Amino acid sequence: MLAPEQGAHVPYLRAIRAHPLLVATVVILAVVAAVAWHKTRTPAYKATVQVLVSPVSSGGPYVGLPVVTESSNFPSRTLQTATSVLKSPAAALATSTRVPGHWTEERVTGAISVQPLGESNIVSITGTTNVASQAAMLANTYTHEVLSLHATQLAGEAKAEIKQLQTRQKSTEAGEASQIAAQLTALSSMAAGHDPNFSLLQDAAPPTSASGTSTKLIALLALLAGLMIGVGAATGIEYLNRRVRDEDEVLSLYPLPVLSRIPVLPRGARDATSFQLIPPQVREAFRTLQVQLPPDSSTTGRAVMFTSASPRDGKTASAIDFALVLAAAGLRVILFDLDLRKPEIGARLAVHADYPDFIGADASLDELLVDVSSTPGLRMVSSRPGGDVQPLLEVTNRRLPELLREAREAADYVIVDTPPVGQVSDALRVAIAVNDTIILVARTDNTHREDLSHTRELLDRMALTPAGLLLIGDIGSGDVYAEYGGEISAGPIGRSVSGEPVSRIAERGAAALARSHPRS
Repeated sequence: MLAPEQGAHVPYLRAIRAHPLLVATVVILAVVAAVAWHKTRTPAYKATVQVLVSPVSSGGPYVGLPVVTESSNFPSRTLQTATSVLKSPAAALATSTRVPGHWTEERVTGAISVQPLGESNIVSITGTTNVASQAAMLANTYTHEVLSLHATQLAGEAKAEIKQLQTRQKSTEAGEASQIAAQLTALSSMAAGHDPNFSLLQDAAPPTSASGTSTKLIALLALLAGLMIGVGAATGIEYLNRRVRDEDEVLSLYPLPVLSRIPVLPRGARDATSFQLIPPQVREAFRTLQVQLPPDSSTTGRAVMFTSASPRDGKTASAIDFALVLAAAGLRVILFDLDLRKPEIGARLAVHADYPDFIGADASLDELLVDVSSTPGLRMVSSRPGGDVQPLLEVTNRRLPELLREAREAADYVIVDTPPVGQVSDALRVAIAVNDTIILVARTDNTHREDLSHTRELLDRMALTPAGLLLIGDIGSGDVYAEYGGEISAGPIGRSVSGEPVSRIAERGAAALARSHPRS
């Protein structure tokens, strides 16, 4: 038996396998929407000017003037101060009057970004618009305006300071006068329009392409986002859907050997009433099951109980089909319909019996058995639906061990159909009486996870271990052995080379095998 998949990724992989169309649709829509948005959005062009910041010494000739001074304790604060100086509403207003278009101070302020470049002494001034040439014009104009305004402000402050120093120079002594003279020399350069703090390194050139993320990267990010959303949606649907999806999930909940696999059939082909009506691939599946469950000995037959975790898993149809396949092989088969709350086998095989009346009168097994006219070698114990089943259950539970013992002595196989273990307790009592082979039928897209887990807990608690799983589900049309589900033939379909139906050859061979195990 293959080990079931394990790991935290398993639920997501199972969700993708269960809903591939949903995941693919979400991914495609996400990519198409992202690319369409990227193609239709207004492009943004950015042009950047670089300004060198030269802070002056705090104890130099510029004491008292609005200059950017050097901070030895906090170097980053110097660049922050310079950045704040270059963010000028006045420069934005002046720029709005010089750049063509409907520009305002607020619009210029929103289009201009002033940022320090890392740990350097450079501040970048970036203009962003939807026209490449206008972006460069905006950045250059704003930079020139803000530098000119700052230089003009410093020049005015320097001129006022020069007048005050010249007045002091006339009334001071020779030593102090020389210091004032040096200060006047430095201020005269500032008064002439020289800015000791800022100098333009490079004008902005018109950008050659729009800024922002490339279309390829946008598509890749959208693909990843769509995949996450799609997988999340599929996982959510799987979480809400409490039915098992595939064989791996069944085995993860109840790791049993898979004795045979039966494909899902159309509703009209599920309820076979004779061996000839069983689809070939289903016959082969039950022949595979038969090989793994040979008769126990030459004196007693094998009892095989079919049960399930949830209703409509296919246990009753499986019990009928297995009994028909065995009987067609020349084996003696007794079929018990012990799903007394919902008996169906009698109606499906067109067999009518008064089981409640007989068993209540302590009838023998021979009195309870009814021949199935369509299938020689198959007899069954059947009940009719309706009425209060509680008294019938009590009598059946009391007499079942004796009836099963007699049935095993009279037949090669005793097939027992029971209610779902995950629904009612009847099947547990039958399992204790059978004490032989339990087949758990599970059907993908029908068996409930909670029922299957509950079934495992109950059987483990009763120290009952099923022989294995009969798995009903989609085995895939590409199975390389699918063609062998029919009869092996070199001539017309269903016939041997000699022209005889191969099913008859198989039945004859199985009958010969049965004769090699005579019964008392």
